[in-house]
Amino acid sequence: MVTLKPRFKICSPQLGLAPQSNSGGEVYDREVIGRLCQKEIKVLTLLPKNRAYQKQRNLSVEYAPIKTMYPPQVFSAFVLPYLIKTYKRERFDILRVHNPYFIGPAALIFKKLYPQVSVVASYLHLEAGVNAWIDRQVVNSFDHIITISKSTKKDIIETLNYPSEKISVAYPGVDQRFKPGEKIGKKFTIMFVGGLKARKNPEWLLKVLAKINRSDVQLVFAGDGPLKNKLTGFNVKVTGFVPEGQKPDLYHQADVVVLPSLKEGFGMTLVEAGASGLPVVGNNSWSMPEIIQDGVTGFLARPGDVEDWTQKLIKLIESESLRRKLGEAGRQLARNKFTWENNIKVHLKVYENLVR
Repeated sequence: MVTLKPRFKICSPQLGLAPQSNSGGEVYDREVIGRLCQKEIKVLTLLPKNRAYQKQRNLSVEYAPIKTMYPPQVFSAFVLPYLIKTYKRERFDILRVHNPYFIGPAALIFKKLYPQVSVVASYLHLEAGVNAWIDRQVVNSFDHIITISKSTKKDIIETLNYPSEKISVAYPGVDQRFKPGEKIGKKFTIMFVGGLKARKNPEWLLKVLAKINRSDVQLVFAGDGPLKNKLTGFNVKVTGFVPEGQKPDLYHQADVVVLPSLKEGFGMTLVEAGASGLPVVGNNSWSMPEIIQDGVTGFLARPGDVEDWTQKLIKLIESESLRRKLGEAGRQLARNKFTWENNIKVHLKVYENLVR
C-alpha cells in the first residue's frame, strides 16, 4: 500500500468533532476537517478529554486532560502548550483558529513566538460581551479569515476593521442525505429546526401561529434549549434534541421551514430544508437573503412583522402547487450552490496561497 505524503499540515484545536452532533459550528468543522484530510492534508487537533470523533487517514488527535473547556481562558491555557509542543514535533504550516474567542488568545501568543506560521481564523458570526472584546484583541494576529456568509464578512469588516481582501467566504455544504420524501402526518406543519435560544427567536413564532389562527396548522419546534418550556400552546409541539442521523426524516414531517433569527451567521436549516424539497421563510436580514431567493425558493419577511410573516405563510398553506414550485427551486439551489466541494475549494485556495 502506497502512503501519500501530506501536501501540508494544519493544526486545528477543536471543542468537538462528534459524528452525531448537530451543533452548527461543530458540524461545519467536522465536515471541513474531514474533507481536508481526504485531500491529503494532515490535520492535527486537540479535543476535550474523551470527546468522540470519526477516525480517518491524515487526522491526528490528542486529548486535553479535562472534559470541559469553559470559560475560554481555560481552553487557551491548554491549547498554547499543545501548540508549542506540536509545532516542535510536526512543523505544521497553518494554525486554524476554529473559534477566535476560545483559541484566539493562545493563537495570539503562538504567532508572536512563531511568526512564520500562518494563522487562519474561521468565523461563523461575531459574538457580544467579553467574547467581542477577545475578538478585538486577537484579530490582527490572523493572516486570513474564512467565514460562512457575505453578511458575516461585512460584520467583521465593520466591527473589527479587518481588511476585506483578507476575508474569504466559504458557504457550508448540504449533506446528500437531505432529499425530498413522502410527507409524514396529515396536519399542515410549520417547522423550526435549531437551538431554542434567544438569538434564534423561536418564541416570537407563537405570535405568528396565533395570527394564522387555524386548527389544521401546527407549529413544531425541533430542538432543545433554554426556551423549551416557554414554547407551549394549542397546536404547538416541541420534539427535544434531534440526533443528526434523524434529521433527514424530520424534514419529511414539515410543509414549510421557518427561521426568524435576530442574528444568523448562516441558516443551515434553510439549506437542509431546501435540499429536502421544502419552501422556507426567513427574516430579510443577516445571511438569510443569501440563502432564500424571495418568491423563488421561499419568502423573505420583514423582521418582527407578524402581519408580513402571516401573509406569506398563509400563501403557502393555501397553495400546494406553490409549495411544490418553491421547494423544487430550493432543492436545485441547495445542490448547486451549497456544496462541500465548493467550500473546500475556498479553503484550499487560501491555504495554498499562504504556504507557497
